[in-house]
Amino acid sequence: MEEWDEVEVPNNVKDIFVEMKNTAELMVDLAYSAALFKEKEMAEEVLELEEYLDILNYHLMVRAVLAASRSLEEAEKITSILQMAHSIDEISNAAADLAKIVLEEKIHPLITEVILESEETIGRVAVSPNSVLVGKTLEELDLPTNTGVWPLAIRRGKRWIFDPEEDTRIMPGDIIIGRGTKTALEYLKEIARGVIKVMPNE
Repeated sequence: MEEWDEVEVPNNVKDIFVEMKNTAELMVDLAYSAALFKEKEMAEEVLELEEYLDILNYHLMVRAVLAASRSLEEAEKITSILQMAHSIDEISNAAADLAKIVLEEKIHPLITEVILESEETIGRVAVSPNSVLVGKTLEELDLPTNTGVWPLAIRRGKRWIFDPEEDTRIMPGDIIIGRGTKTALEYLKEIARGVIKVMPNE
């Protein structure tokens, strides 16, 4: 199992900041869907992302201190980034709190009723080794056309791939985070589990 200290973190303040923003956005989407559908596995993904964001925040602070030590001007420039990073961290904490409520099974039934009126949501799809998805790129799979699911991110061990490119290849054990209707997500889950052996375009 890959540990957090083995995960690569971007090398500069800008890239770390962007990664924090992407992480927090995904956390909010996942926490919202986890609460609405009472999906504990999705709630656990939120807590995984919280750990990742904490690591990003630490590295951002270190690089910010190094940059600020060069001059007063650099210190003034970095202040706004640190303030925004703090806000992002607060958002991620709120998403994590919502995920913990899901895991503790304290979601009010009214929330579930509300989501049933929504056409699209966020889902978590685990890829088994015998799935037809394995070894193929997102371009080859064309998931939006063939399944109705848009891949937003992929978790591979402790690593996250946000906004995966068309040449991103699906590997056994990948966790695909996608947006689509509940029916579309269930269909992709069947493919990912290996229950459906052939993609629609084959």
